[in-house]
Amino acid sequence: KQWYQRRVAITAGSDGWDRTSQITSLAMLLLDPYYRTLQGFEVLIEKEWLSFGHQFQARHCHGTQDITTDYSPIFMQFLDCVWQITQHYPYSFQFNKYLLTFIAQHLYSCLYGTFLYDSERLRRENEVKTKTQSLWSYVNSFSTEFLNPLYKERKVCILPMISMRTIRLWRENWMAYHPFYRFQDPLFERLMELVHLREKIQSNCDELRARHQTTVKIAVSS
Repeated sequence: KQWYQRRVAITAGSDGWDRTSQITSLAMLLLDPYYRTLQGFEVLIEKEWLSFGHQFQARHCHGTQDITTDYSPIFMQFLDCVWQITQHYPYSFQFNKYLLTFIAQHLYSCLYGTFLYDSERLRRENEVKTKTQSLWSYVNSFSTEFLNPLYKERKVCILPMISMRTIRLWRENWMAYHPFYRFQDPLFERLMELVHLREKIQSNCDELRARHQTTVKIAVSS
């Protein structure tokens, strides 16, 4: 009701960078279709998690082998929630499940500097932007791998299905390193083949169109 009546809601937590970020980012994802696009989802994480001061290093024990009392996979819970929603609305998200798995994997790998340290100040003091590569640089460079070919833009809010019967196991993430589990998605692979084929045909058409225009210009000038 709050959503449809255009009321303002204020969220507050003890610190403001854990449960608050979870609630606000999920609410924005449901309410605003922009955050269901690839670029919008990147902006959402940057704005509601990184800029808000979520302590990625403390919560995920980066740089230490010991599990501290500050360890808490708050951000992983958020990614799992997003994955659950994408299963309920498979046509409403421009990005696919591989983006969520990729983010989850490199949240712990520390291969990219995006999720290093506990605040913007620490990332700035340690020159993360100049010394490391951003996770989004890779995502945007190979965006085709993370796009949902079945995406249809819906400029409406979506409602989560909260029944326990709708909750599924995110196998691609939680069972990624299980010795007896090998994830295969032939349907998605076939869709990606068709997407690449479409891009190749489009590129050939553009090239032929350019050649035709050049030929016409030469014929007219002569």
